[in-house]
Amino acid sequence: MIFLYDGTFEGFMSSVFDAFLVKEEIEIKKKSAWQQQLFAETREVATSPEKAERVTSKLLEICGNRGFTAIVYIFLSEEEHCETYGFYLIKAALKNGKKAFSCFQDERIATAMMMRKKVSHEYDKMLGLLRFSELSNGIFYAPFEPDFNLMPLLVPHFYERLSGTRWMIHDLKRGIAVYHAEGKTENVEFADEMTSHLNMEMLLGKSENEDSFEKMWSNYFKIIAIESRINPKLQLRFVPQRYWKHLTERKIIEGE
Repeated sequence: MIFLYDGTFEGFMSSVFDAFLVKEEIEIKKKSAWQQQLFAETREVATSPEKAERVTSKLLEICGNRGFTAIVYIFLSEEEHCETYGFYLIKAALKNGKKAFSCFQDERIATAMMMRKKVSHEYDKMLGLLRFSELSNGIFYAPFEPDFNLMPLLVPHFYERLSGTRWMIHDLKRGIAVYHAEGKTENVEFADEMTSHLNMEMLLGKSENEDSFEKMWSNYFKIIAIESRINPKLQLRFVPQRYWKHLTERKIIEGE
């Protein structure tokens, strides 16, 4: 049985609720990613806030915040079969509690927890690698292209730390952005699909002071480096080259 949902976390949790008592093997997939297969039995799931809340509350009760966070990270990985593996982890957790998260002899659970680990690692990296630049309209803008959907994790972090600033975080890979001003955040609606993937810094330009700030940061980065301890291999290990594109200090890293 294949359960098809709308791609939201509430939709996923609604699917978990509906699939929980099904005895046969199940899969959970986004409707948008589903391609019709001959003889495949499918069921479309209507997103239900009530069902999602019931599953969430039960998970928090049995597994605590840490267990529930693991489920969220698995969902945000967007990797193939992440919803299905997440479902079987939830099912095991509701039956066996917190110990289900270390049941690595079950291949589906082991794979799900590896997804969680990869999302966690990239999130930790992005807390230090996200770079804000001031645009000509006064907004502090941070473009990035993560492997996983980190937006729901990064927004609360910067909401707390930059509460008095107008800022925008823009996932160019997924074409989604969140804007913050006066203590409120909202999803950005782009004019079209193409615009959603364009770097706003290229469209709007930087503020008059931004170039000076970037030079100051790059000089600071260069000055604090200890030449005898420069280790390119170690540097690549902690800051993979795919993240360099949006770093202010990228020219120094690249040796230009």
